[in-house]
Amino acid sequence: LKCSDELLVVAGGRAERDLFQQLGFERVTITNLDSVEASEQLAPYQWAHEDAQDLSYSDRSFQWVVVVDGLHHCTSPHRALTEMYRTCSVGVVAIEARDSLLMRVAVRLGFSSRYELEAVQAQGGLSGGLENGPIPNHIYRWTEREFRKTIRSCDPTGDHGFHFLHGLNLPYETAELRGWTIRRLLLKPAERLLRLVTWLLPKQRNSIAMIATRPESSHPWIAPKE
Repeated sequence: LKCSDELLVVAGGRAERDLFQQLGFERVTITNLDSVEASEQLAPYQWAHEDAQDLSYSDRSFQWVVVVDGLHHCTSPHRALTEMYRTCSVGVVAIEARDSLLMRVAVRLGFSSRYELEAVQAQGGLSGGLENGPIPNHIYRWTEREFRKTIRSCDPTGDHGFHFLHGLNLPYETAELRGWTIRRLLLKPAERLLRLVTWLLPKQRNSIAMIATRPESSHPWIAPKE
């Protein structure tokens, strides 16, 4: 990405505004279903009320389309991703929770959750859940393979560029909000071990940045457009 690129952010807000402003991006449109995140809250960028699963923009309207921890708030995360791809001319960037063996163990032991109660709690129980409503959303976790299959399915015309980055986010905020006193105390000593394990096995980290760029050429079996 270049700072001069035109970006569309779906399911975004002030956190994304702060991020892209810090990085020096100039042309950014931030969209979401939350009327609280109005244009005056997101200056100097543009704001629009948009459903990530049914964007009103025409095909290839923006160079890049970005989402940060937003797909899992959608009824169909895959549909939102394909809408992002439809409206991009260069590529998409999706930063979401990653599925892994370590993550499933953490859920089973109670150190992580299947449903995101924290976002709704932070909004007084009125919004922040599924479709920005009051019902806490399921935390849909992705893998690299699933991301590739989704992109290839919505655009089978050529070979895409795929890139993945992994990060580790420990649930300190979740533990505090849910009153996990003992588990919160266990997190700190476990952090060093987790960082060592995920340094050796980076795909066991619980956060993933997934990047896909459009094909530079078509498959040989697709006739060129006249």
